[in-house]
This record gives sequence, structure tokens and C-alpha cells, in this order.
Amino acid sequence: MRHLQFLAVIALVALAKMVGCVHTKSDVEVKPVDINLNITGRLELVITDARRQEEQITGAKPKRTVRPEDIGLPPVVGPKSEATGPGAKLMTEALAFQVVLVASVYAADTSSDRQGQLIQQMAARHPQIEALLNSQLVGESHTGFLVPKASLSASQQALVNAENADRAELYKLEAAKKNTAVDVVTMGYYLARLEHVNKGTWVERYNKSTGSWEWFQWDR
Repeated sequence: MRHLQFLAVIALVALAKMVGCVHTKSDVEVKPVDINLNITGRLELVITDARRQEEQITGAKPKRTVRPEDIGLPPVVGPKSEATGPGAKLMTEALAFQVVLVASVYAADTSSDRQGQLIQQMAARHPQIEALLNSQLVGESHTGFLVPKASLSASQQALVNAENADRAELYKLEAAKKNTAVDVVTMGYYLARLEHVNKGTWVERYNKSTGSWEWFQWDR
């Protein structure tokens, strides 16, 4: 029991450091998301909340439903247990429950208000962001961030930087709250945003034959 409590405390400290680390508007790192079944298999942990928040940000219902396979990813599969026996499974579940319980209580206390602020800021900024997307000046990357697709003015770049900084912080808070990887969260939000974009918007899909992400203009 003491061993489990010790591990739970370690998890709590680690999450506190994660939540406390916030990106500034100039240091948002955009990197490719590794494609694996762990990401696609755990998307259901975040996609529901991502869709709800995207409706708050856009002020509109989604135009379509987008599944992972619509952008070249494997279909979502259910998570599989790696326990080797009943005893191992019970021990693993007991440890996971304590860690998740402590992490969830901490995250709920520290992130809810800040998440609400971030969503409000993004909602206020959305008409300008949508205008940039509709004019094909920026695109929605699979990494969860806006990427310039043409030359931007200083004010437009500042707008993109502010949006990306808010998104980065939201992803970290959501990952801590759900005790899952940031890559899973960013992919969930990316799919949710694709349900709202207009035709002609620059977005990315995964090319399985080349093993790389490719830009294309949304066509449905």
C-alpha cells in the first residue's frame, strides 16, 4: 500500500510540473505526430470533449463527422490489456486507479478555470482565424497548430502565434486531466477541427505509402 501511495505522489508531482510549464507565444514547437495504434486507439478519451469545446469556440455545430481513416490513419480500435494474469491485472488496475484518481483531482482543481479562459480567448479570436483559413493563408496541421501557407503580415503572424500558444496550453491541461499523452490530445482536437473547416481549407492527411503527412485542400 505504501508503495502505491508513493507512486501516486510521484505522479502528482510530475503532473504539477507539466501543468506549470506553459508555452509562450514564440516557443510553440510544431513536430510531426508519430502514427501508431496507441494514438488511434485512445482518441475516444479526448474526442468527445474536443468536439464540445470546438462548438464553443466556433459557435456552430459541426458540418460533418471525421474519422481517423478519413485522413489516412488506422481505424480506432479498443485498448488491449497487457496483464499476464488475474493477479497482475488486479495489481495494475489498483495502481492505475490510485494514480488517475490523484491526478484527476489535482487537474480538475487547477485546470478548469484556465481551460475556460483559453476557450473564451480562442472563441473571441475565431472569426479572424477562420478568415485566415478561408483565404488559404494558413492551414490546420495534424500537429494541432496553425501553419502559414503564404506570407503573413506582422499582425496576422501575431494572431497565429497567440492562437498556437493558447492551443499548446490547452493540450497540456487536457492531457494532464485525462492522464494521457499530449500527442493523443492534439490528434483528437485536429479531428474535431476538421469537422468544422470549410471546403478549400488547407489541412493534412497521412499517406500510408510514403509514411508522411501531406497537405491538401479539404474537399467535402
